[in-house]
Amino acid sequence: MTLTHTRTTAALLAALALLAAVGGAFAIGGAAAVPDARITVGEVGASPSDPTVGERTALNVTVSNSGGSDAAANVTEVRVRNADGDVLDSVSGVGALSAGDSLDATLWTAFEEPGAKRLTVEAVANQSTSGEFVTVSREAVIEVRPTQVALDLRTRALDPEDLRTDDGSETSAGDLGVGGIQGIFGGGGGLDTGDGGGQGESPPIADSPVEVTVVNTGTTTADRVSLRAVGTAVDGGDGADGSGDGGDTASDETVDVGPFVVEDVAPGEERRVIVDLGPLDRRSDVTVTAAFRADTDQRNERGADRAAESTVTYPVREATPTVTDATVRETADGAVVVDANLGNAGSGEMTGAVVSVGDAPGVEPTPAGGEYFVGTLGASDFVGFDLPTAVNASVADEIPIRVAYTERGVRYTETLTVAAPEPDDDGEAGGTLGRIGVGGVGAAGAVASGIALVGLAGAVGLAVRTGRIGGSTGRRRDGSAP
Repeated sequence: MTLTHTRTTAALLAALALLAAVGGAFAIGGAAAVPDARITVGEVGASPSDPTVGERTALNVTVSNSGGSDAAANVTEVRVRNADGDVLDSVSGVGALSAGDSLDATLWTAFEEPGAKRLTVEAVANQSTSGEFVTVSREAVIEVRPTQVALDLRTRALDPEDLRTDDGSETSAGDLGVGGIQGIFGGGGGLDTGDGGGQGESPPIADSPVEVTVVNTGTTTADRVSLRAVGTAVDGGDGADGSGDGGDTASDETVDVGPFVVEDVAPGEERRVIVDLGPLDRRSDVTVTAAFRADTDQRNERGADRAAESTVTYPVREATPTVTDATVRETADGAVVVDANLGNAGSGEMTGAVVSVGDAPGVEPTPAGGEYFVGTLGASDFVGFDLPTAVNASVADEIPIRVAYTERGVRYTETLTVAAPEPDDDGEAGGTLGRIGVGGVGAAGAVASGIALVGLAGAVGLAVRTGRIGGSTGRRRDGSAP
């Protein structure tokens, strides 16, 4: 019994010693788990919040020492790790924290691939009481978008009158900002700020304004954006200048302005400006090019070699000539007279309108100086005219009516047609071809078909000023003067 009791006592003593050792270990561990300085890392804010691949991204971190802490702490380092544990960036010597204080730190990184990226931000602090180091962490998930570099360029032709106020005065570039327009380029070689610079009156607002809208549809900023406009004359088939030469040549270039620098355009933003093409006397196809560079190109030293283009025809052609109510009658001497209305089916004003008979098989064209002067036609207006000619009815199917007019400072020539008279049943031609003039001064060069654009100089300009060509004047259908 005595031996058994001794063994039992020894076993109990060993068990108690083991429990004491384990309890001591838990006590030490418990003290380490609750440090005197209670450091925390707040939510991690990314700027931009949705970065793109390759974009430098700031991670804004707030480190705090709880108000219930028993000690101050010195934050020695703040770092960020990726999902593999690699340190992406760190900052040391952040600062000291008393109980209840906080401080901010910024870490930087970039991402090589799109998708959700899990990061771990760690803060290391040295406790003032024990000198021990405490490390706390906070996880964050950043959504990274793929890089898309894209500009959308939009152009719209304007009339100079569109840039005037209701009282007829010119609008300054500064005033245009109210409507979203952020400046006028050209008209003096640069941006007109509208303040005059204290050196007298500012230059005319615009001769040929084109509204240009630059929209960033990508995911990264477009910087070093510059605009350039190059125009070539619209060729109507017989030469843009009415000379009948035709073809595309270097002389067809009508405008070349710029480059003009526009502010950087962030993703989703737009810039609206006016580009003045300067004086134009020919209708032109104008290509506006925006050269730019993405902000991600800066790291590889890529220049502003990206581009977006948009083409607009200037000026806008809003007048639409039309020939209606045409009656083709034969006179006693065998001549043919076209009696019709010249109307304007468009919304723009036609000035200096002149009609004549064009050249066609079996049709004798109007001789030089024989045009019929119509004058000015507003929108939806019409004026009657009559044109004598000679027609071989057995050959001619149509009689071409050539209409020349000016709209917005550009001279146009367009050819319309009316039906020729039917030949007699006995097959007679209905008269031989002859030249029948109607008097008047010289006119612009003849155009057989299509549309041609000519300058403003010449006899037609004189006719517009005098309101009369030779002895012919326009008349309306009711016989009154236009």
